[in-house]
Amino acid sequence: MYPELAGKHALVTGATRGFGRAIAQRLAAEGATVVVNFRRSKTEAEQVAAEIEGAGGRALVLRADVGKPESLDEMFDAIRRELGRLDIVVANAAFGVPGPVLEATTKHWDVTLAASARSLLELAQRAVPLMQAGWGRIISISSEGGQKVIPGYGVVGVAKAALEAVTRALAFELAPKGITVNGVIAGIAETKSLWSIPGAAQMLREARDHTPAGRIITPEDVANAVAFLASNQASMICGHFIVVDGGRSIVA
Repeated sequence: MYPELAGKHALVTGATRGFGRAIAQRLAAEGATVVVNFRRSKTEAEQVAAEIEGAGGRALVLRADVGKPESLDEMFDAIRRELGRLDIVVANAAFGVPGPVLEATTKHWDVTLAASARSLLELAQRAVPLMQAGWGRIISISSEGGQKVIPGYGVVGVAKAALEAVTRALAFELAPKGITVNGVIAGIAETKSLWSIPGAAQMLREARDHTPAGRIITPEDVANAVAFLASNQASMICGHFIVVDGGRSIVA
């Protein structure tokens, strides 16, 4: 547990399922008020909020498409009005069109890069003015597709690589303000988003067979890493990524 997170205000984008849901629940368990962001399913977002509040936490449900600046403006207006400040931002939401890179259209490129990479910059631009002097956390969620080619991942992988570059650039600029910017590179997990990628079943089989830890990761594993990066114990980690994959990436 990280007692310094009690009373903090955290925004988790794409918090309705998978990694985002687990992260929202973990930060709430640490005592943070959590903004549960969703793009489509208000019902799922309200369910996450109900679970948080049922466990004694506090949650605020807000809709926003992170790939659209005007939608982000509306969400941050609500955060400013309802909470007054923001301490932690977890950029988990991502939307993209998988498939061969050569088949990607200009629209596919623009939509994927906007939601999965540019959104981190635009979240930071809106969040930093709401962060109190000397303390802030911005944490991005990436995947191994940003580091190497995953067949069928297409421009989503390109967007993840861009997300990681933006993370480092923000870390450099915001460190003097006491705002740390880091990320988590998540390994293969059986989530709904994974099943949108061609060959997902094979990826899961290979991950189960070749992960030194003996199992694939869970959303809770990623949430644990995020909680650490949000804590004061990670205050001197700047512009880096924690790889949460059970050792899969170290095996040839």
